Amino acid sequence: MPSNVPTTPQYRTADDVVAALERGGIACDVLRRKAGGLDCRTAIDGAEVENQIQVLDPKKSSRNEVGDSIASWRSSGNTVVAAGNWFIRVLPNGSPDYSVKIAKAVDAVVLPPLYRLPAIPQKPRYKSVDALADALEKSVGCDRRKTESADQVLCATQAAKTRPCGRSGDGRDAHLMLHDSSATRNDYIRLLLSDDHLPYYIATAGNWTIQFCDTATGQEAARELGGVVVDHKANK
Repeated sequence: MPSNVPTTPQYRTADDVVAALERGGIACDVLRRKAGGLDCRTAIDGAEVENQIQVLDPKKSSRNEVGDSIASWRSSGNTVVAAGNWFIRVLPNGSPDYSVKIAKAVDAVVLPPLYRLPAIPQKPRYKSVDALADALEKSVGCDRRKTESADQVLCATQAAKTRPCGRSGDGRDAHLMLHDSSATRNDYIRLLLSDDHLPYYIATAGNWTIQFCDTATGQEAARELGGVVVDHKANK
């Protein structure tokens, strides 16, 4: 079992998980029942989402045995929401935002597919996301910075002037982020790779990632900042 999966809450049945979802603001209608679990359907952002819930009896299955069940799903390219003695496979699986919202509703964590990643250099590391932005500025540019949180910044590279792109819709084409550990960095990268709708290129090393929508810009930044590129298509 991954160490970041909380040991609680624990539930006796899958119906208890459905009740927890409802307390978290997500009503889920039961579609079918099966041994140790059930499937239910809800609506998130106007989309129909199916939750496949599995609960294992802690008296019969150890925490690591629960982890083995989760790993089998992740090894097959699935994102899993997990906590305690239970887990949920959220469908459609190619939209990780649904899994993120389900996890928040039930105090769980999101475990992305176990995609193989390239060897990622341990350095350079940055003390702040602004220091990372300064390094990017010297490489491919990082103008019009917008702070999203203490560890996230959006900015516009030089390429954005001639090849605008990016989720922000305002010309900012680089998403910079710092991570607490290599494990959280890798899970973040894998979660990005699981998204069928984001063909982004990720430059990474040490404790940071930068998402680009322009291939050449991502490759140049990775080379000059001493990182590697994780290609959405090649590494999935």
